[in-house]
Amino acid sequence: MAANKENILEFLPRTDCEMCGMTCSDFADYLLSGDLSPTDCPVLHEEQYAGHIEALEEILATLAEKAATGLLIEAEKCNGCGICVAVCEYNAANSESGRMGRGPRVGEKVALRVDDGCIKLVDESLCTRLIQAADKCSKCVDHCPTKAISLI
Repeated sequence: MAANKENILEFLPRTDCEMCGMTCSDFADYLLSGDLSPTDCPVLHEEQYAGHIEALEEILATLAEKAATGLLIEAEKCNGCGICVAVCEYNAANSESGRMGRGPRVGEKVALRVDDGCIKLVDESLCTRLIQAADKCSKCVDHCPTKAISLI
């Protein structure tokens, strides 16, 4: 199961009791950001929610694959269209074939590439999100038609 807010809310009490100091929706955001863990929810320790902490930990384990850029790619949602590769700022500036509307050539230094029908962040250090003053770039996320790429 993918680590997204909708899936996380399935396993939270959704009572908005604010025993943790916030609503369940806000708590879900903190789980996604990695600032809180499922055990920080006091209500999930009650017997009626047995197994929910473990289920949330399993969902959140996929976040370990999250890149330092904050990009999370859900392979099961990607259809390999390559729009993100084409709109990537680094790729557009550094890939001649990318500027021509084609995918980058094999061996070409790029940040994003479609590999085996799925988008891959092949060189995270090239993502413009890691370059100072470019942290607002979200072109790949904004243009993904299947919402396979998100920022966490």
